Amino acid sequence: MKNLVIILTVLVIILLGVAGYFIYQNQIVIKQLTKGASPSPAPATSQPQATTQASPTSTLSPLLTLATTQNAIKTNINAKNYQGLTAYMTDPVNVILQASECCGPKTPAEAIDQMSYINTGVPFDFDQENSTIKNLKAKNPQLADKFIGISKGSEYLVSFGINSENKISDILMSVSWKLFSY
Repeated sequence: MKNLVIILTVLVIILLGVAGYFIYQNQIVIKQLTKGASPSPAPATSQPQATTQASPTSTLSPLLTLATTQNAIKTNINAKNYQGLTAYMTDPVNVILQASECCGPKTPAEAIDQMSYINTGVPFDFDQENSTIKNLKAKNPQLADKFIGISKGSEYLVSFGINSENKISDILMSVSWKLFSY
């Protein structure tokens, strides 16, 4: 019995360490994105207006990859650190709470406020090879190209549309993935 307690304690410490590492790595990426966005307006002032608008996007694009965005989603959703996703979102981002009148285009800050809807469902499984996720994508064209997470402890679903610039362009949340399993 004593050995089991020791083993469980070690496993919990390791899991906490891994979670902390992912959160730390996410914060580094956010700082890099913030640093990349800050200096771009200064040199752009001497260039035409059209270049100024394109500059922040082109500055951020090399830093964002699909894998980086997906990792940020997994890490921040499972840590309930929705604020950590704002740097990865388009403005506006389309938010849908399934089977409700909410929401439509929202600022990243407004989208973060809506994400408390999925708190009860945390943690989420974002393994796109999961048979339930594969089945949902196959049966629902609106989910086919989304990055989907399903709750490990309940039926909640969260789905992210990621655009060609590897930014979150839409978020769909549902109290049950079974709403899509027709």
